[in-house]
Amino acid sequence: MWLARGSVVTAGAISRRLGLGAGSTVGGRVGIAIDPRLLAKLAAGRQVALVSGTNGKTTTTRLLAEALGGPGVVATSLAGANMPAGLVAALCSTPAPTGPAVLEVDEGYLGDVDASVRPRVVVALNLSRDQLDRVGEVRMVAARWREAFAATKATVVANCDDPLVAWAAIAAGHVVWVAAGGIWHADAHHCPSCDARVDFSAADTSGWSCTCGLRRPRPEAALTDHALRIGDRTVPFALALPGRFNRANAAMAAVAASVLGIDAARALEAMSRVDDIAGRFAVVTDGSVSARLLLAKNPAGWTELVDLLAGGTGPLVVAVNARDADGHDPSWLWDVPFERLGRRRVVATGERRDDLAVRLRHAGVAHATVRDQIDALHAAHRAGSDMGGHSAGVNATVDYVGNYTAFQELRRRVGRSPHTAAAPTKTLRTDAQPSWTVRTPARPRSADTIRPDSSDTTISGSGPGSGSGSGPGSGRARARRSALSVVVVHPDLLGTYGDGGNGVVLADRAAWRGIPVELVLAPSDGPLPRSADLYCLGGGEDGPQSRSATQLADGSLEDALARGATVLAVCAGFQILGHSFPGPGGVPQPGLGLLDVATVRGTGPRAVGEVVAEVLAPTALAPTALGPITLGPITLGDHALLTGFVNHAGETRIGPGARPLARLLSGDGNSRSGAPPADGAVAGTVVATYLHGPVLARNPALADALLSMATGQVLEPLDDVEEDALRVERLRGSARKIGAGTPRARKIG
Repeated sequence: MWLARGSVVTAGAISRRLGLGAGSTVGGRVGIAIDPRLLAKLAAGRQVALVSGTNGKTTTTRLLAEALGGPGVVATSLAGANMPAGLVAALCSTPAPTGPAVLEVDEGYLGDVDASVRPRVVVALNLSRDQLDRVGEVRMVAARWREAFAATKATVVANCDDPLVAWAAIAAGHVVWVAAGGIWHADAHHCPSCDARVDFSAADTSGWSCTCGLRRPRPEAALTDHALRIGDRTVPFALALPGRFNRANAAMAAVAASVLGIDAARALEAMSRVDDIAGRFAVVTDGSVSARLLLAKNPAGWTELVDLLAGGTGPLVVAVNARDADGHDPSWLWDVPFERLGRRRVVATGERRDDLAVRLRHAGVAHATVRDQIDALHAAHRAGSDMGGHSAGVNATVDYVGNYTAFQELRRRVGRSPHTAAAPTKTLRTDAQPSWTVRTPARPRSADTIRPDSSDTTISGSGPGSGSGSGPGSGRARARRSALSVVVVHPDLLGTYGDGGNGVVLADRAAWRGIPVELVLAPSDGPLPRSADLYCLGGGEDGPQSRSATQLADGSLEDALARGATVLAVCAGFQILGHSFPGPGGVPQPGLGLLDVATVRGTGPRAVGEVVAEVLAPTALAPTALGPITLGPITLGDHALLTGFVNHAGETRIGPGARPLARLLSGDGNSRSGAPPADGAVAGTVVATYLHGPVLARNPALADALLSMATGQVLEPLDDVEEDALRVERLRGSARKIGAGTPRARKIG
């Protein structure tokens, strides 16, 4: 073991000396290669605490380590390296081989690490969607946690306000329940035990519950506004770190410290001195610009930060990448309530700034795009000066929020050299002097559900392109009601991949043309409106997908189609419309039979990644040249290429009653097992696809085609500056793959 341990330290030091990285992972990889059981050996004889969850792992680990004596005494990873190689490096970080250890663990590795290190305590924070292309859907993670907790000998400190965490932790032999709170419930609308809808109506009193008997466990500790109540004690505390979420992290850490024999009050006092978590919440300087750095990685984390930032008025920099450590699909941007930032100007930066700009357009947030992150900080600072904030001593510090790799890149670069603004480029936005754009949506912008019983409500107004369209006409929808009705079907069941954004895009693009429109979110606990014009179904996990199909078997969607409605179905929604699809455990489930397709479980790896596909002409199944492409009666013009992101395990075969939507030029679509390289299916007024993005945000011509199908109108174009930039960026990124994939572009049929 000592040879392997020495190799860990040496390899890490060499990595740092050569400027290759922090050495928090490479050393561990070398050590494990020498001794595969090194993690277990290094943990032997130590008092070990593991911390895991989708959000708050690094902060909670740092706070708990501080409570136990600080990083100089406690073996821990300050950099947040949370997979086995990083844990090995962390255990080699202190000279004492038997001292305490607090290890942050990636939620996908928790079971294996628990079995290896045999911890004294495991802190289970929360579970929500994150990096769906790598980690997997959140219920899969919850199921793996449940198996791990059933086998652990540790005391599990669990957040009882998260139904997924509670369901998993109930399997443990010894649990300390903490009411840590949380504002994100989108991944726990439905019970992980029986798939029935979870009732959160009593969350402020008795908590959540399900009809199957699963309910919020009685907490032994609870976070209040200004204190931690633990047993019969109330311990007031204050932190240097901002936000309710950090108070929740501290509460969980304090309870874990008490399990390890540290008084909760003493632990919280130690935590109060922490003001920087691996750069999070730090204030840095680059030239004349000061910036407060914030990190968020997924919809739940971003929602908490939006709650923190919503009250401000100064400029804000938001940076989004989509690398391996971030997850390659930024569709989650549509699950973040950016509408709440309406009082602030946002500079969108990072590699996926164009995705963010489209999202901000629909949120009605004034925004500019700047390619370089340092340039973005300075652009925001100048905007603050223009608004008079700096001279008044207000908003002098720019707030910066980035996801993981964007955040780490900025930390490496900030303050390294004098800033020189980038020269203007021939892009849609110039880097040196960004132009600010605000598009005000002509409909309510909140997370509130417009219930089906409000289907006669007309929501109208002006926006980009207002008056440029033909307005309300004599189409089918206009003959029945004064407003175009767009329904998002079962967003609580089919909302895992940001596909609810498709409904937002349709409603906004109608309103921006002066067409009265209503957006109806139709959750599964109420009836589905049968007389709407457009219906959007999205992606979801296996259990919720089956539940949605069961409820839609009441004929509501079939009746709507019979009345002439237009339907967009994505991923799980696509499968539901077919004859059958694989449910939980791969067991075939009956679909609605509204589209002549059938889906079975694929035999290979999941189809995951970017896709470019060319829309097919309706009269022939052969590939078409670029040019005017018709979809039913609708023309897509020169926007015949569709881009999107797929993440599914199905194999969907199209019968004679439907035709493919598009042929694949790059990536995977309906099947990976030798079937014709196609994505989606079309029949009548039903359009189905596997593309996320959301697909209509990335392909506005398809959105307009659906609107034309629903209204019977020929729509004039909008000023799609953001969408055009996104299309160019995505197609440019896939151009090399398209060239390499030419053999796949064979005749379909």
